[in-house]
Amino acid sequence: MTMEFLPELFQPMKVGPMQVANRLMMAGMSSGIEVDENGEVTPGMIAYFAERAKGEPGMMAIGASQVIPPEVPTRINGLALYSDHVIPSMRRMVDAIHQYDTKFGIQLWNGGGTEGTGPGGDLLSPSGLSSNVRNARADGGGRKTAQVNRALELEEIEQIIGYFAQGATRVAEAGFDFVEIHAGHGYLISNFLTPLFNRRVDEYGGSFENRTRFLLRIVAAVKAAVGDRIAVGLKYNGDDYLGEDGWTLADSCRLAPLAEAAGADYITVTAGLVGSPKLTIPPMYEPQGCYTDLAAAVKPTVSIPIGTIGRIKDPRMARDLVVEGKADFVCMGRPSIADSDFFGKTRRGELGDIRPCLADCRGCIDEHLRRGGAASCVVNPRVGRELVCVDVRDSAKDASKKVLVIGGGLAGMEAARQTAFAGHDVTLCERRDRLGGQMNFAAMIPGRKEIADIVPWYEGQLAKYRVDVKLGTTVDEALLRAISPDVVFIASGSIPEVPQNMIDIVMKAANIQIMMVDELLEDHMEPGNNILVIGGDQNGMLIADYLSEGGRSVIVAEAHGHFAQKLAGHDRWYLLNRQNAKGVRRVKDVRGIEVGGNDDVWLVTDAGRELLDGIDTIVFASDRRSDRSLLELANGIGAETFVVGDAHDAVSENAGTIFANIARAYDVARQV
Repeated sequence: MTMEFLPELFQPMKVGPMQVANRLMMAGMSSGIEVDENGEVTPGMIAYFAERAKGEPGMMAIGASQVIPPEVPTRINGLALYSDHVIPSMRRMVDAIHQYDTKFGIQLWNGGGTEGTGPGGDLLSPSGLSSNVRNARADGGGRKTAQVNRALELEEIEQIIGYFAQGATRVAEAGFDFVEIHAGHGYLISNFLTPLFNRRVDEYGGSFENRTRFLLRIVAAVKAAVGDRIAVGLKYNGDDYLGEDGWTLADSCRLAPLAEAAGADYITVTAGLVGSPKLTIPPMYEPQGCYTDLAAAVKPTVSIPIGTIGRIKDPRMARDLVVEGKADFVCMGRPSIADSDFFGKTRRGELGDIRPCLADCRGCIDEHLRRGGAASCVVNPRVGRELVCVDVRDSAKDASKKVLVIGGGLAGMEAARQTAFAGHDVTLCERRDRLGGQMNFAAMIPGRKEIADIVPWYEGQLAKYRVDVKLGTTVDEALLRAISPDVVFIASGSIPEVPQNMIDIVMKAANIQIMMVDELLEDHMEPGNNILVIGGDQNGMLIADYLSEGGRSVIVAEAHGHFAQKLAGHDRWYLLNRQNAKGVRRVKDVRGIEVGGNDDVWLVTDAGRELLDGIDTIVFASDRRSDRSLLELANGIGAETFVVGDAHDAVSENAGTIFANIARAYDVARQV
């Protein structure tokens, strides 16, 4: 492996009372890994952070933690900073992290019109409006929720300022090095800054001075409470990207020196709101470093350190941002989820060994915020399981087995990597001339090229652990017997499956092209200009985006009442906006398709039959069937056999996702 050192990132800096060892920060992220039902630290939380602290980032933070007592604590509320009962468990965690040269902190937070809850269980906001941009703009009312979204009274504002100060005091008593006041992303403090959400007519609304009053009073109160015992950081939006009724970059530059004067020891400049054109956690559709220019604009206005954030996953980009003076330090969150040793590998110059974050938020965001569980990671199945998934290099060396992996997609590569890491003798056979399987085709979709970044990482890992990779090799009985494996992994993927009655219907067309999504991409088939895509889940919606480039007319027909449910919510938001801009039409609850004379095509829904004009291409992108054609052969030679990836499951909710395929392959491979 070629080593590449980045010494510019490992220069010390002074942050308030802290001497920080380097310019890297593990950003605070709400993950659900962090707490139990009482809002206390768990052993799993300690293991998660301690594993990342080993790489010794200059700073690392626990994500959004509640300072206002909720009626019913939830994991989404993070650590219970509103109560002294949390201090002992936090001290245990601090002791574990302080074994390493890193400064450890916590975000002080309330969710405002989003996840935050007040003492009575209500959502709290400046004017009783939802933090969702579209809802707030639509009618001035909040989103439909079981909780009431109400405007804060003046006495409650005073009380909340005190809650932030009390939370900071508890953090200091537990031995942490800093707090970070979270004033971005449409949460409570951010709500006060943004004119769309803040329509108050008292001293906390209207003018810039009034809208920033709440934040500046919190900063001052927190600083007064902790003094120089710990540093006081501040995170706020550089821009809401809403235009006139949003918080702007000019506002941010104006606020920064006021925040410094109030007691802030550093500022991290972030961006985005729920429902705004730019999301708080930008997916792969946004360029890497998408919010870094905001920090660069704010930096000249203050003398305290400025942090930058937003899709920064390459240590080289982080180095450049510091060298070019755009930021004093760089916050990297999701990269440290994808590779728990991200900071250590960066320090050691092992950049090629870093498992890349794909900005596919199915694991880190959806598993927590959409499904209410703990965050995971599509490429790192150990996330949140650091205590139970302890992998040791060459642990099986003394009882090494001969392993054959059939298929070089994600599941096959992960099975090969994990078994070889454990010390087994592994051969991987792939019928194509390259590894990656469906990832190579997924990367052809507009805005999703980065999703294939995981393939070269796997290629490097397979070489590192001496996997014998045989490309352009189709496994048959003769090869199976020649290799004579003890263990076989069937990772041969899935194939499109179209019901025979549907085939009979579309074959009535005389001049309409009929194609499967696989052959369209793999064989570079040329479709017509008026296309019907059958299937509106992940594959159908992505292929519709691909086909609609260049002005083609595309209609997506989906049997169910929703679209792209297998995609991460953030990805789906961008995908739908892209399709809307290109005029892609989506039809749900489709009960059937009919083809008549003159190649007329009808969609049948509960509302009746609709004639589609001029359809010249039909693309099937719906059902798939697991390809287990080699399973019987593998069983026939007496090998222990496992089925992973799409070959294992092509129909469930998670089937066909990076998340499911890597996770199962990892778990099964650990059994060998």
